[in-house]
Amino acid sequence: MSAFYHRCRYFFLPLLVTAFSLGLLQFTQANWQIWQGSINQLPFWLLVTATALALQFNRSRLAYLATLLLLFYADKQHHLLPSSLSSYTEANFLGGAMIITCFSFFKDRGLLSPHSLVRVFSIFLCFGMAYGWLWGIEHFQAEITAKSPLSLSFQFQAALPLYLCGLLVLTRTLWQANLVNTSILITFVIWVLYDLTPGQLPLSVLLSALAVIFLFTILIDSYFLAYRDELTGLASRRALYNLVLSLGRKYSVAMLDIDHFKKFNDTYGHDVGDQVLKLVAAKMARVSGGGKVFRYGGEEFTIVFPRKDTDSVIDHLEDVRESIEEYRIVLRDDKRKRSTKAKRNAANKSNKKTVSVTISIGVAERLGGETFDQTLKQADEALYRAKKKGRNQICT
Repeated sequence: MSAFYHRCRYFFLPLLVTAFSLGLLQFTQANWQIWQGSINQLPFWLLVTATALALQFNRSRLAYLATLLLLFYADKQHHLLPSSLSSYTEANFLGGAMIITCFSFFKDRGLLSPHSLVRVFSIFLCFGMAYGWLWGIEHFQAEITAKSPLSLSFQFQAALPLYLCGLLVLTRTLWQANLVNTSILITFVIWVLYDLTPGQLPLSVLLSALAVIFLFTILIDSYFLAYRDELTGLASRRALYNLVLSLGRKYSVAMLDIDHFKKFNDTYGHDVGDQVLKLVAAKMARVSGGGKVFRYGGEEFTIVFPRKDTDSVIDHLEDVRESIEEYRIVLRDDKRKRSTKAKRNAANKSNKKTVSVTISIGVAERLGGETFDQTLKQADEALYRAKKKGRNQICT
């Protein structure tokens, strides 16, 4: 998956869907106002559900944020905090923005672990910093204004940490685009929008929308974890057998294996072997003819061609075999020291270590009343024949 496509999928698309949904809610606000009494109860149920699912699937950052948003909403509805604390609206808002920023940089860890102490401490620290910042700006505004070369208003000075937090969250999300980080960015944006424009949408609607985003993030993330191979990004064996349920009576199955991969691993090491697996998988993923590619296990891959016989898939598989045979893989030295661009350009290109690999392919077509496992076994036997004949070829 290219970096651009990855960002579109995990960054831009969720943001666009969220913006469209919130815009639609605001545009149709008059139609659902009659349900406002029931909507006011939604955040309690949805945020509790999001917290439970996040803990179940080890998405602790979303669990913490959902819990804090639930407490925030409960205070707004039932005034749980002492009036002395509730009156510091701007400090609470700034502290919340700092907490969201912190969680964008944390990693997901188990709830019952030493890391939980760090997270709880960070929450209190963020509120302390927010209160301290606003107190300092309020009491030393005259001195700050006198010594500053720029004429900055009190509002701008008070909001400086907010601008920094926004930049940090956005940078973090762009640097490591995934659904959880994008959900945290959306949380930050909605948190800021509610403070700046509280009359646009009710808090209950905004928090319900956030809870739904958390739930979708957890479920989609967990789906990819279960049905996608983490190393290659291809669909996993579990996804293969899930596809089997929807296959018709006619299909062809190909088993692919990287030749001499064990020897390759022993020579260059498992890190380089993983690199080769990813590059070969990327080539296989481009197979034409409607083939669906899966990592079966180790260096073995499976391609399923629904509604195709062996004669009609041979050319597509041959294209894959040739593309891998002709591809020269430049090995990265992960232990190398970072150098300047000029030094890298000055390096002798002939010193780059390149390797090439080949694959053997066995293909079989479903015949009569065979099960998928029987067809797969025939493809595996054809793969064995291809290896026995000298590898780097296709057998049926």
